[in-house]
Parts: sequence; structure tokens; C-alpha cells
Amino acid sequence: MPQRISASPPAPGREDRIKPETSMSLPEKEEIRPLIVIPVYNHGGTLRDVVERALRVCTDVLVVDDGSTDVNTEEVIRGLPAGLVRHEKNRGKGAAILRAAGEAKRLGMTHIVTIDADGQHDPVDLRRFLPVICEDPLAIVVGKRFFDRKTVPFSSRFGRGFSNFWLKVQTGSSLKDTQSGFRAYPVAVLEWLKLREKRFSFEIEVLVRAAWAGIALKDVDISVHYPARGARISHFHPLMDNLALTLLNTRLTIRAIVPIPQKNFIAERDGSEMMSFLHPMASLRGLLRRNTSPKQLALSAGLGVFLGSLPLIACQTLTILMTASYFRLSKFAALGTSQLCIPPIVPALCIELGHFVRHGRFLTEISFRTLGYQGLERIYEWIIGALILGPALGVLIGGIVYVTTLQLKKRMTDKSPEDVGKEKDSRQWTSRSVGSKLQHNIFYTLIRFGGNRAAYAVLSCVALYYTLCRPAIRKKADPYLTRRFKTRNPLKKLLNAHRIYVGLGKALIDRATLGIKGPEHMRIKCRDQDVLTDLISEGRGLVLLTAHVGCWQAAMSGLHTLNTPVSLLLHREEGDVDLHYFEHAGGPAPFSIIDPQGYLGGVLEMMNVLKRGEVLSIMGDRVFGDAKSTLSVDFLGSPIRIPFGPFKLGSATGAPIAVMFSHKSGPDSYELTVEGVIRVPPEPGRPEKVFGPYAAQFARALESYVQRHPYQFFNFFDMWKEN
Repeated sequence: MPQRISASPPAPGREDRIKPETSMSLPEKEEIRPLIVIPVYNHGGTLRDVVERALRVCTDVLVVDDGSTDVNTEEVIRGLPAGLVRHEKNRGKGAAILRAAGEAKRLGMTHIVTIDADGQHDPVDLRRFLPVICEDPLAIVVGKRFFDRKTVPFSSRFGRGFSNFWLKVQTGSSLKDTQSGFRAYPVAVLEWLKLREKRFSFEIEVLVRAAWAGIALKDVDISVHYPARGARISHFHPLMDNLALTLLNTRLTIRAIVPIPQKNFIAERDGSEMMSFLHPMASLRGLLRRNTSPKQLALSAGLGVFLGSLPLIACQTLTILMTASYFRLSKFAALGTSQLCIPPIVPALCIELGHFVRHGRFLTEISFRTLGYQGLERIYEWIIGALILGPALGVLIGGIVYVTTLQLKKRMTDKSPEDVGKEKDSRQWTSRSVGSKLQHNIFYTLIRFGGNRAAYAVLSCVALYYTLCRPAIRKKADPYLTRRFKTRNPLKKLLNAHRIYVGLGKALIDRATLGIKGPEHMRIKCRDQDVLTDLISEGRGLVLLTAHVGCWQAAMSGLHTLNTPVSLLLHREEGDVDLHYFEHAGGPAPFSIIDPQGYLGGVLEMMNVLKRGEVLSIMGDRVFGDAKSTLSVDFLGSPIRIPFGPFKLGSATGAPIAVMFSHKSGPDSYELTVEGVIRVPPEPGRPEKVFGPYAAQFARALESYVQRHPYQFFNFFDMWKEN
């Protein structure tokens, strides 16, 4: 069933009103009351269908008719419990959205969610917005349309990329689809921002000014439907609207480099607007409250001191602002710490150091001749000294700021228990890989020119760094390692952590090698292929139950020998920079991907795969959704929770379940083994606990695997916590 957010329908004959008497209630969160807004201008043919679909998802829907002339909008939506406001003349989409924001405030709503009236958006995707809105109620959330379809016009794809580029230049923030009209706006933010654009360019201006104001910009994946060429109605005027966008981007880009700090919405609310060395602790607390991390503050402070030490006469502030913006650091922290370098102390030290480097002695004569007539030489010595002293001072000040803000953050957390609840639950799954895009590209380059062995050589140093210098990452493996090895020796624990991260790194390098160098560079042997072939020949499909062990993508690449289509239940976290092996070649996935966050968790798609007699691969040690979909079983001496979905699928379809794991058997090879076959008899209407013995059988197979290959288990998730 679609998630509905209840609210009373408008009173008969009062279509311009919506009574928000009840709304979605969230424990320990600010109450979220969203209003779906559908701006419409001459889309009478699609409007009613869009409104009907929106009402199935949310009972609070408002249509803003921006002066339509094709039909009587009131007649089109008559009988539907949706509100209606109307502009007598066309004033533009931006004006319609701002009008809706005013209506939403009057009705007590916290957010408006805009959906285009041309039918390209699916209102069901609202459920993707809600978790993001609840996590950060002040964020603007933009739907990222899926553009890998032939029906999507080239102009739309080009326009999106062009617009994304300018947002990055002007704000340092990134979005995947800045031109999408499916968005969630906090009403308070729209009310606070000073916006000039009223037509299509409004949707660009609001993102830029919101980012300048400290508002987070986030995106979520949505579907999109584009009618065939000629069937879609668009009111975008190629000449006038592109001219307006060009003028807007020019104006915003100039404003972005003007050395005048922007007003900050969040800072204005909590009093942390400026960084002042008269009140340093209060300033740091304020910046922390603005979701700036200690690491960001330390880097910002170091940058400010370094640039402040240079003789950037008449352009120092501009340089600091532009550099901090480019690296997405705190402009306030960088500007504040740069004040430590005002004359005379730091410049004098730089000049003395530069003079010593040039002449082997310090400058002892201070006169009009040495500082006046020889001024250019002093500037040269200032630069030399600043390049030596500036980085040292930057590291020193940055280190002090880092240690101080860490302590402040800990105290703020201890004193504010409600803030602790906002932190991400350690039980929550994440598929996001460690490392930046640059770091991954370095390894990809090594693989291209030297193969996986060259990447292995660099991996040893990287794994050692993460083991010794990144304790937060190292501790992710602790729940498994402490149960597998049962040692309290800190050196052995450190060595085990290093070994398992080397194993993980090799698995990631190997999967990249599969895509970059080709499958022929990696030997994949399926030892029990005859078993799999016999199971498939039964004609009921086959569930391959795997786990986060070895290199699962190597296992997937080796299944082509079965000559049977393969589907994989796979969730990919937005923003992950690591590439799947097939993405390196730029081709399609060799298997069908089923999204567990899709309709009904992808259950219908999985059922259809098995009914067709095909192969379905599922990670049996990964939990999607809440604990209600799991069973408790023993693993390494303690109970864990694993999903019973695969066993329920086997019961419903009669498909056998093959427990299959992969392990690295050599520098360039992997071996796939079937650890057992599970057959679940039909259990219609029986409680989920009947699947317990089969879940326990899978857990025993996984335990046997980790006893043989202890450093190839890569489930960095506390499976035992709060079982």
C-alpha cells in the first residue's frame, strides 16, 4: 500500500483551502506536514490523472493554475479532494511555487513538494523523499530523474549537465539533476530567501541562494516518463528562457566571487553567524551546530592561516573566499583564522625567514632604505618565508582547532541527548565505499598500466594507513574479529584488522580488474557447476544465497557458464564513487538488477524470475527493512538476525536454494563452491518462525566458510548488536 499522509479534504465549495488537521508524525523529530503542489499552465489533458495519482499518495494536494487558457482547470479537477488557487494571468512557475508556499504557511504545512503537471513524474516516488526530509527538515530535496532512456530528449540531458556544472561553480555544492521539477522545499526557507526570478530560472536561483544560505541540497532517485516526440507539451522558450538562464548564471557567478559573506539561514537562527576571535569557543560551537565537522573546520583554519601569511595585497579576502568555496570548506573559519596573520608579527617573521634563506643571515636593519627603496626585495622575501612558515602555522592552528572542536563536539553531544538521536544508527546498512573518487581513480590507473599486482603493492600502504590512522573505520570489523578470533591481545587484534582490510582491498581491486582488463585476466572456477545445472534443470528457478565474502562480483561474472539469465537483488547507495566491474567497460550489466527499495521490496520481480526458471542471487547476510523481516540464528557463538525472505520465496515457488560462496584461491583466481542445498516445503499461511531451521542452516554454512577463510568475510556491520 502507498504511504499516505493524512489531512482533511477541503470543505465543499472551498477548493482554495486545505485543512491540515493531522499529518505524518515522527518520533523524536520535528513534525513534518508536506503539501503536494502541482503548478499547471495549459496541461489540461494530463492534469486530472496527475492529481488522482498524487491523491493516492498524499491527501494534501494543491493545484496552482498559473493562468491556463486551454481548459477550465476547476472543471478538470472537479470532484477531486484537491485544493485550487489561480492566477488570472500567467506569471511563471516560480511565482506559482511561491504562491503555493504562502498557502502552505497559512495552512500550517512545513514543506511543499512540487510535481510537474505534464505527467513525467510518478507521485509514488514521494516515499523516496520522506526519509530524507525527516532526516534533515531544512534541506531542499531534488528528484534525480533516470535519464538512460532513448525517449529522453537530448536537450534535456544537455541542459541538466550544463546546469549542474554552474551550480558547482557558484556554490561548491553538487546535485545530479538541477532541472528536475520534482522537489521538496521547506516553507520556512522559501519564505526567508530573497528570490527575484519568477519563471523557469526560479528553479536554478532557489538552489544557488539556498546553498549560499547554508541549506543542504540533497537528491533522491526518481523515475521519469517522457512521451514520444511531438506528444509532450513544453512551455520552455528556447530563446527567451535560455537568455534568462544565461543572465542569471552570469549574475550569480559574479556574486559568488564578490568578497562579501552571504547571510546564513541556519546561523541566523542559532546566533552563529560570524567567526570571531574575541569569542573563539562560542564561534566554534556555532560552526559545529551548522553541521560543519571538526575535520572541515581544521582544514578551513589551516587554509586561512596559510593564505593569510602570503602577501596577497588587496585580494587576500577574495582569494580565501574563492579557495574555501572551491574546496567546500567553511568560509567563516578560513576568514576568521586569517586574521591571525595581520601585520606586523606574521609578515615580519616571514620576511626575516625569507631574508635568511636568501642571505644566510637575518635582517637587522629596519629603515626607510630597507623597507622603502628595497620594498620589492622584501615582498620577494615575504613570499619565500610565507611558503615555509605558512604551511607550518597552518598545520599548527589546524591541529589546535581540530582537537578543540573534537572536545567541544563531545561535550555538546553529552549535554544534548536529543542530538545523539540524530546520528546514524550503527545498525543501518550502508553500501557506500571508503575513499574519494580521486583515490579510486588512482587505483584504476594502476590496474590499467600495471595490472592488479601493481595495485596490490600500493594497497599494502593504504591498508596500513587505515588500520593505524583511521580507528573509526578499523572498529567496523571489530564485531566480527572479536568473535572469530577471541583474542584480547591488542597487537593481534590490530594485525587481524590489517589482514582483513588487505583482503577487502584485494577483492575491490580484483573486481575493478575484471572490468578494466577483462574477464580473461581473472580465472573464475565454479567447482560445483554440475550441481547448479541440475538444480536449474528442475524448471522451478534457482535461488543463489550468497554473502559478503570473497568477491561476489567475480562470482557473478562466472555464472555465464550456466547459460541461464541471472537477476541480482542489489541496492546501491547514492553518491558511491566505486564502480561495479561491468561499469568500467561502459556496457550494460550482465545480470538484471532488482532494487530492494522498489515496489514491495522487489518481491514481485523476484517471484517472476523464479517462475521463468531463471537464477536469482540474494545476499543472505544483509538486512533490508526492519527487524520484522528477520529471524534470530546463532553465528560464531552469538545470535544474529538474518532475513527470512529467501526461504519464503523458496517456499512460495518451490525453487531450490543453493548456498554459494566465493573465495580468493590465488593472485588471479577465485573459486565458487556450493556449501549446501536448502529445500523449503510450501508453508502457506504459516508464521515466519517455520523458516528458522533453514536460516540456521545458512548460518552454519557461513560459519564453516569463515573458519576456513577468516580474512575474506567483509560484512562490516554489527550483526550481533541488540539482537
